[in-house]
Amino acid sequence: MKKVYVLGAFLALPVLFMLGWLAQIEYVLNAERSVVVRMTGYDPRDLLAGHYLYLQPDWSRTDCLQFAESRCPTERFGRRYRYYLPEFDAQELDRVLMQDDLKVEMVFSYKGEGKPLVKELLIGGKPWAEWLRQSAKQPEVPLPAE
Repeated sequence: MKKVYVLGAFLALPVLFMLGWLAQIEYVLNAERSVVVRMTGYDPRDLLAGHYLYLQPDWSRTDCLQFAESRCPTERFGRRYRYYLPEFDAQELDRVLMQDDLKVEMVFSYKGEGKPLVKELLIGGKPWAEWLRQSAKQPEVPLPAE
């Protein structure tokens, strides 16, 4: 009987560890201040790329007043980010980002020290999924006849 309790404890330990880790990440995402950083897409020509967008911060078009000392902390942020999406959505957004001049931003959870955590991708001020749904619903406007 004692072996059953020991085995149960050993099986529960990894689950409890993962739940604690997820709770910590969720706390950091929700407790810290959110900042919005303007992003640009780029094409790294990676043949082994998965289903994600390649983005890099565009500090020249980011509002630095949202940070402490009204200065963008470029050293705290990464130079490139991969934003994982479903396969079809990633291909569609990558195509759109390379053709159109859209306002693309990432929302980060950031407290001023350590690495910021990505919360959300915004396109045109809307969450990417909402923007994609709305852009797909818009009918194509026929070109005027000459």
